[in-house]
Amino acid sequence: MRIYILLFILLVALNNCNDDNVTIIKSEKELHNVQCMRLVIFPPNQFLETTMNKLYNFDGNCKYKLEVSQKSGIVCNSNYNADKKALSNFPSGFIRLDLYNGRKIIYSYYRDLTHKTTKKDLQKAFKNLEESIN
Repeated sequence: MRIYILLFILLVALNNCNDDNVTIIKSEKELHNVQCMRLVIFPPNQFLETTMNKLYNFDGNCKYKLEVSQKSGIVCNSNYNADKKALSNFPSGFIRLDLYNGRKIIYSYYRDLTHKTTKKDLQKAFKNLEESIN
């Protein structure tokens, strides 16, 4: 599991500050066994919960846990990104979906956003997960 986390952090660092970049890490073998998912929103967010529940019939007793998180209003004060902040749409937030089998991450989706998280962002993220499962 640590290797997945380290790989995820490395990929995010290499892909930083690009709104069109989506980082997806998945375990093809384990994703084919997913028959149900339990939803966890962290930190709790009514918009995320309502939107995700419209996309899938989550089962609170399922061993597969889908953790959804988002952040907006992020301000980067680093001089390292000064050129990107001045010349492009610098990300001010992100959306992340992590699917766990027990404590092991078997799927991770991360996308930088230049806007507040929308239904369309969640739909796109969840569609990627569904395509990986099927």
